Amino acid sequence: MKDRSQKKANIISIRMSDDERDAIQQLMDSKGKKASSIMREAFALFKEQWELSKRMEAPLEQ
Repeated sequence: MKDRSQKKANIISIRMSDDERDAIQQLMDSKGKKASSIMREAFALFKEQWELSKRMEAPLEQ
């Protein structure tokens, strides 16, 4: 069952091309998920990659 303990009250609107919207629609159809869920997953992946790249840029401690 889905965890509904975290209410998601923040809304972010974005502009995208028709091709980008079509790609999201294909994901929605194939995964059976809403656009908001797909975008949250995409943000989580982006954040993970961003943090990894920052760690790679940081000088090594000696």
